Amino acid sequence: MTNAATSPGGVPEAQLILDLTQTDLPDDTPVYFYVIGLIQAPGGNQYYYLDQDFTPQLMAASDNTQTAGTFPGMDALPLAAQSALAANYPLTWADWSIPVSVFSNLILCLGNINTTTIPSLGTGTQAFSGRIYVSVGVPKLPFTVLTNKSGDVIGYAAPVFGNGTGVGGSLTLFDWIEFSYDSEGNFDGNTTQVNQFGFPLYLSAGTIDGVPMPLMGPLTTSRTQILDALNTWPAPFNTGMTVPVPTAAAAAYPAGTSYLRALSPDEMSGAGTGLASYYDATIATAYTTWQGTPLVVTDLASGSFTGVVFPTSGPVTITPPTGYPAGALAFYTGNYATMQDLATALSSDQPPALAFFLTGDANAVTSNEIWQCDGALATGGAAQKNVGKILAAAFNRGTVINNDGIVATSMTDVNCACQAGGFYTTGTAFNPWASYFHQISANGLAYAFAYDDVCDQSTSLPPQDQSLVAAWVRVALGPFNSVGTSG
Repeated sequence: MTNAATSPGGVPEAQLILDLTQTDLPDDTPVYFYVIGLIQAPGGNQYYYLDQDFTPQLMAASDNTQTAGTFPGMDALPLAAQSALAANYPLTWADWSIPVSVFSNLILCLGNINTTTIPSLGTGTQAFSGRIYVSVGVPKLPFTVLTNKSGDVIGYAAPVFGNGTGVGGSLTLFDWIEFSYDSEGNFDGNTTQVNQFGFPLYLSAGTIDGVPMPLMGPLTTSRTQILDALNTWPAPFNTGMTVPVPTAAAAAYPAGTSYLRALSPDEMSGAGTGLASYYDATIATAYTTWQGTPLVVTDLASGSFTGVVFPTSGPVTITPPTGYPAGALAFYTGNYATMQDLATALSSDQPPALAFFLTGDANAVTSNEIWQCDGALATGGAAQKNVGKILAAAFNRGTVINNDGIVATSMTDVNCACQAGGFYTTGTAFNPWASYFHQISANGLAYAFAYDDVCDQSTSLPPQDQSLVAAWVRVALGPFNSVGTSG
């Protein structure tokens, strides 16, 4: 299937290649692609899907043509499988699937995303931001268009990756690529395990100048081996991490598929879970240290900020700022390596400004906020969010307290990729999910928690500080049971 279009600006002839030549699935396995996303238009978000001709279409309530509890191909399955899978479709839903055959390439026109088909398309926040989903097996992914009382589209119910029944998409075997594409033909994308691991996807691209981008996403072990390994992890990670295929529905998936996916700590954490206190000791020790020695956090875009926990300890006493939430990190603009440096600056004629208090669910960050990279680590203005993401990355990577017990008092996202050898070291509290996916990545890169792009560790195309006006983008489905990677 191909489709050409002329478009103002951008790269009209740019291709999206959906590659099923690198997988080891049987050739009769149903595989589908879905491309959905939104534009942050001046009048509000506009929601689009790409149709069979890969032309953007505004979502409408009339797209929900599939009856709740039903799905295409169900009549070919045993009655027990039909019954088990009905829970995958709790609402009326839209079938936006694009079929592709195993051992083939489907070439679509990425340039169809342009200012003719999407009039509000622009650059920056007005780029088309979305996902390329891939599903394997009979159960397709259900998307339900949501409207308000006036009938205006306000979004869509996307597939979920939980292990509950009666939740849309939870019984579909799927994974995805995150991406954005703008009116000038700039592509940004990544493979991801932030929420789950369903199966390997590879992402590669080439620029209009003929420069190939590095392959992202290849793994050095098979899907089956990964899920089997994750299923044996100790508590608290082994409770509900792998989501099994419903026994009655086995005929709907490729033969030998035991698990639909594995869930990341981001999805497994929360109040009352075994992960809710995982980082508590690290947090307490670090915050105590930051009472006596400031924490300097430097972001490439925002500059340096100096954080202090009050009351200060040691020979230098600093009065807490007005409105200080007890136990929180208070950040001042600038770089002050010692309490004396900060105290001297605060008593000068031009004292540093109080920038923000880093608070979320509690005054200090919490273990759940670290797993989920939210709350205290994802609120406030741009500078505060930049500081928060650097802190979140440090906690997830086990660098807040190193294996010698030394608490970090300086953190940065500037030219720090060379520090990766010190991430996830034995004797520290770190995110084992992230550590594992970096270990089994062919190039050491993974997007395994929400801020894994700090220090250039994520599977992002283009790499940091580069741009990608794409001539082509390839999304390849990797092997399920054998090991192998390809360009």
